[in-house]
Amino acid sequence: MLRHVSKLAVLLAIVIPLSLNAGMKPQKKAEKETTVTGEVVDVSCYLHSGARGEDHAACAEACAKAGGELGILTKAGKLYVSVLPDDHKSGPNALLMDHIAHTVEAKGYVRSKGGVNGIMITSVMMK
Repeated sequence: MLRHVSKLAVLLAIVIPLSLNAGMKPQKKAEKETTVTGEVVDVSCYLHSGARGEDHAACAEACAKAGGELGILTKAGKLYVSVLPDDHKSGPNALLMDHIAHTVEAKGYVRSKGGVNGIMITSVMMK
């Protein structure tokens, strides 16, 4: 019986500090929703040759339907690539497909890493 009590005491000595430490982990900084305004472009063609606008809309739509990425190009020349929503229920192009070559105002969460700007879009409307 004493052996079982000793094992239980050792187990509790390990588990209790671990469970207390788990509750004290720093919280991830809450992301702030941002608005990005610009033209919806096919990222690949834009980066390759600067292709954009109405003259390139049909090509951009074909590329997007084939799996190419869409993004938002601001007047300042900053490109935001549409990234996969956290819920993974739809592709990253879903909210932009109907707006190719148009100026939009997109709300979402901007994420930047290694010089690449991405936006996880929550809503989009044509300007």
